[in-house]
Amino acid sequence: MKRVVLILVLLFVFSCDDIIEVEDISNEIVTVLAPTEASVLSDTTITFSWNEVEEAESYRLQIAAPNFENASAIEVDSLVTSSGFSKALEAGNYQWRIRGENSGYQTLYTTQSFSITETDEVDISNEEISLLAPADNLIFSTTDTVSFSWEVVLNAEEYVFQIATPDFENAIEIIENEIVSSTSFSVSSLEVQDYEWRVKAQNSEYETNYTTQSFSIEE
Repeated sequence: MKRVVLILVLLFVFSCDDIIEVEDISNEIVTVLAPTEASVLSDTTITFSWNEVEEAESYRLQIAAPNFENASAIEVDSLVTSSGFSKALEAGNYQWRIRGENSGYQTLYTTQSFSITETDEVDISNEEISLLAPADNLIFSTTDTVSFSWEVVLNAEEYVFQIATPDFENAIEIIENEIVSSTSFSVSSLEVQDYEWRVKAQNSEYETNYTTQSFSIEE
């Protein structure tokens, strides 16, 4: 009988130790990384991410449309064990919230709002502008009109055209900084100096990198 009592006491002690070892995370806060409050997104596949809470074993993620107070739909109610989650959503307004959980405790929810806008714009960010004229390092005189041209970038709405002296890395002055809808631009009466010119294409959602070339003005 004494042996049975001893075993029961030991089981009780070990059970208490297990309960005590569960970390109380109820005062911890889950820090959201993305999407943050009032974000406006054009990509309909949204990646939700947050910093991990030490001693949290999993995370309760919920997404409501348009918000939790007036939810017309709960798009997601999932328990995840990582610090990221992706979901395809339609254009609209949303709230999402996240909390950490372990076997004994849970944090409060951290809540953020975001919206997804419809866009028909094509991503041109990987396109490269081909500069046609003048050729790189060409020399002009002070009486010349310098005509610049470049190839069309499909799905671009406009181009940013710039000239700097002596170059963009060490610019003393930006001579031109114009947004144009055509693929050409002319400049005259430039002073004797070294110059760089560059062009990038853009639409309402995306833009290319600049393409840059040099030219000089001499007497």
